Amino acid sequence: MISTLAGVVFSPHATNLVKPLEYAGGDPATLDSITLYFCHLVLGVQLVLAGIQLPSRYLKREWRPLSLLLGPGMLFMWLMTTLLIWALVPNLSFLHALAVAACVTPTDPVLSNSIVKGKFADKNIPRDLQRIIIAESGANDGLGYPFLMLPMYLIQFLGEGGAGQTGGAGKAIGFWFGITWGYVIIMSCLYGALCGWIFKEALHWAEERKYVDRESFLIFAITLAVSVHVLCGTCLKLIGQ
Repeated sequence: MISTLAGVVFSPHATNLVKPLEYAGGDPATLDSITLYFCHLVLGVQLVLAGIQLPSRYLKREWRPLSLLLGPGMLFMWLMTTLLIWALVPNLSFLHALAVAACVTPTDPVLSNSIVKGKFADKNIPRDLQRIIIAESGANDGLGYPFLMLPMYLIQFLGEGGAGQTGGAGKAIGFWFGITWGYVIIMSCLYGALCGWIFKEALHWAEERKYVDRESFLIFAITLAVSVHVLCGTCLKLIGQ
């Protein structure tokens, strides 16, 4: 609430202290690009911080409740949200409703952090519940991607937006498994695991030699998040070239 009010007060429609369009050189397309990358950065930092907050081997110990939340739980939320959007928005196809619902199904790690951190959370929310919320909100962002890309591919090859596209449902499902699951998700997991291991070993090496202290761990987490984000973007650009 405070962040929203601050944004309204500082916006061009109020005090005009923050002038995003002016900073982007007056180009709306540039402003959209800057906003997108800032969102990537904020979400990336928050996801890394969410993972660091969890105890060691937490995902291995609590894989059963997490599997229920991220599997049947997310699927149920996705379908119920789809039906609600489809019923309330006139002239909206079911495939488009599936795509919109996929955008709001994953819980936001930034927003969920506000209910699991602070004096109120420490006093009123059990620690086990705090941890499961952190883990679920961090993991479901990536796992919400297949829910989005399935209707997107179906729209591309079957819906009105698929005019001129050939292949039908078979090609859409092939792209969904090959690109979404095989390339984006599995490769991202491998990339994240490799980066996590390298940075962990580097941190242990620095800590053993007294190059870093406990007070610097927060800065290390933010640096880790930015480094992972930048390295991933650089690798994707190199692959694209």
